[in-house]
Amino acid sequence: MHRDLFKRIGRGIVPFVIFFGSWILLTEVWQIKDVFLPTIPRVFSILGTLFLKDKYAVDMFVSIYRVMAAFAISAVLAIPLGLYTGHSKRMAEVVEPFVGFVRYLPVPAFVPLCILWFGLGHNSKIAVIFLGTFFQLILMVADVAREVPTSLFEAALTLGGTKKHLMLKVLWPASLPGIVNACRIAIGWAWTYLVVAEIAGATSGLGFRIIEAQRYVKTPNVFAGIVVIGLLGIITDLLFRSFHKFMFPWLES
Repeated sequence: MHRDLFKRIGRGIVPFVIFFGSWILLTEVWQIKDVFLPTIPRVFSILGTLFLKDKYAVDMFVSIYRVMAAFAISAVLAIPLGLYTGHSKRMAEVVEPFVGFVRYLPVPAFVPLCILWFGLGHNSKIAVIFLGTFFQLILMVADVAREVPTSLFEAALTLGGTKKHLMLKVLWPASLPGIVNACRIAIGWAWTYLVVAEIAGATSGLGFRIIEAQRYVKTPNVFAGIVVIGLLGIITDLLFRSFHKFMFPWLES
C-alpha cells in the first residue's frame, strides 16, 4: 500500500521536475534576461516581499472571496438545472441549444458590460467568473444525469415511487459523485477567469496585482501572482479530491 502511494507521488512529481528543470535551464544556463523570465529564487524572493511588506495577503483573500462566491452561485443554480436537463428530454430541448450558444461567447467581452451593470465593486468580478463557469457546469451535470441507469428509475417506479422520489431518492444520490467531479473542474475554470474578471476597474485582487505589474514591466511580480493563483488552484483541487474520496470511498478502490 505504501509502495503504491510512493509510486503515485513519484509519478505526480515528474511533470513538476521537468517544468522547474526547464525553467532553471533557461534562466541559469541560457541566462535569459530577468525581464522575460526571472529566476525561481527571484520570483519567490519577490513573493516573500509582497506578502511581508505589500499586504499581498489582503489581495489574495479578496480574490478567494470572488472565486468562491461566483462558484457557489454557479453551483447552486447550475446543479438542479443540469440534473433536470439531463433527466428530461423536453427540458434538454429547451435548455441545451441556448446554453450551447452562450458557452462559446468570449467571457472577456462581458467585462465592460458587467462593470456597466454591476459597478466597479465585487459584484462585477463575481459576475464575470460566474459567466465563465455557470453554463459549462449545466452541461457537465446534465451529462452526469444521463449516465444514471434507467433500471434504477424503473425499480423505483415499481416500488411506487413518484416523480419527486425519482429526483430526490434516485437521480440526486446516483449523480452526486459525478457532480462533485464536475464542480472540481468548474472551480478550476473559476480560477482561470479570475485575472479576466480583475482586468478592468479593479483596485484589489491577485488579477489586479498581475495586471499592475505587467503595466510597469515587473515580470517577477507577474510570475509571483501566477504562482499564488496556481497554488490556490491546487489546494482547491486537492480539497475536492479529498472530499470525493471521503464521500465515495467505494469509487476509489
